Amino acid sequence: MAANQWKKAHLYQCTCGYRYEPEKGCKEGGYKPGTPFEALPDQLTCPRCQRAKIHFREKRFSVVVN
Repeated sequence: MAANQWKKAHLYQCTCGYRYEPEKGCKEGGYKPGTPFEALPDQLTCPRCQRAKIHFREKRFSVVVN
């Protein structure tokens, strides 16, 4: 039986559930993969619900990699 491999996940989630993952970027907003959340403009709004950037919460956790 193989041991599970873990990967650290780091994302920012809006109160509506939309997630911004820096490693993936955001096509809707035109932000390339690798763009840190802190580098996004302060006037950024959620592409799903239009809430302001201040409504996003940082999430850090580990996930199993298959």
